[in-house]
Amino acid sequence: MKNNMKLSLKNPLKHNRDSGLIVLLGSSQPGQEVLEALSQMTHLTVREAFTTRGVLQNLSGVHLVILGDLVSLTDVSNEVMQSTLDRSGIPFVSQAGFLADPDEWLGRARLTSAKQVSFLPARQINLMNWSGGVGKTALAMAVCKRFVQNTGLPAALFELSMGGSTLQARISPDLPEFYAIATHKENPALWNGVSLYPMDGRTFDVLWSEDPQGIRTMLAEIQRKHTLFVVDCFPGHHLFAELSKPRTGLVNMVIATPRDDAIFQARRLLSEIAEPRHLIMNMTNSVADRAEEGMSVNLPYNETWAQSLDPRLADPLLELVYSGWKRRNA
Repeated sequence: MKNNMKLSLKNPLKHNRDSGLIVLLGSSQPGQEVLEALSQMTHLTVREAFTTRGVLQNLSGVHLVILGDLVSLTDVSNEVMQSTLDRSGIPFVSQAGFLADPDEWLGRARLTSAKQVSFLPARQINLMNWSGGVGKTALAMAVCKRFVQNTGLPAALFELSMGGSTLQARISPDLPEFYAIATHKENPALWNGVSLYPMDGRTFDVLWSEDPQGIRTMLAEIQRKHTLFVVDCFPGHHLFAELSKPRTGLVNMVIATPRDDAIFQARRLLSEIAEPRHLIMNMTNSVADRAEEGMSVNLPYNETWAQSLDPRLADPLLELVYSGWKRRNA
């Protein structure tokens, strides 16, 4: 099925390649009055889409979005589309709202800087090892930060912790943690455009004992709202079995360092988790460190990269998830 539709009308929309403003009309049933209003306006380029995916695929460079009813596709939920529009800074309005005051909305469009938003399908990345100190959290943060900066699409970082939160330790102790978010006392913090879900294992145990189905429902909601869902995993956590079940778009990454214990635990996990799965060797110092059999990626030890969450840490992992990522983002 194609995601963009050229409308066939007696008075078709005027498409001018030299136009200054780009308006995206997203609707499976565009209103006749909207079509006529747009056709009479000069200096406009009009794009059309009738699915949620089509809106995101055509969003780059747009100054205004006019929305009607859309066909919602499984790989781009209405929540992901809405979240992308909210964060993009591109003004959007219903068809009725546009018709009520077209000059107001075109004025807003003229004040909008064209955004570069890239469509990518939804994915979940699990980063895991039984051993600590292998850099899972730093890599998870780097991947999410890089993804949002380069695509404009929504990403979430979800922490599975049996003890205190590493995200709170790295970013801020004031970050709302999972218990407060799940009980609707706080909203998730945004860090570089990434929704954060830090976890304190003790408060999670209370929630899990009282309402496991409520937690599963919340997880499904988080996944619906974000194109990229990254999980910083401890395999002994209650939710690990839930989040590692084979599903479309899931990519498992076992993170190891050249330490013997980390490699042993990585091999153990690789024999237990579903495909697609990758061994990521982090903090390598020598040719011998990079000689481990079956590595998908090796990352050098570089403290400056780790502290700054350098793209050179994130890009090799995103390339495993989205083929061609490095080429598009060079």
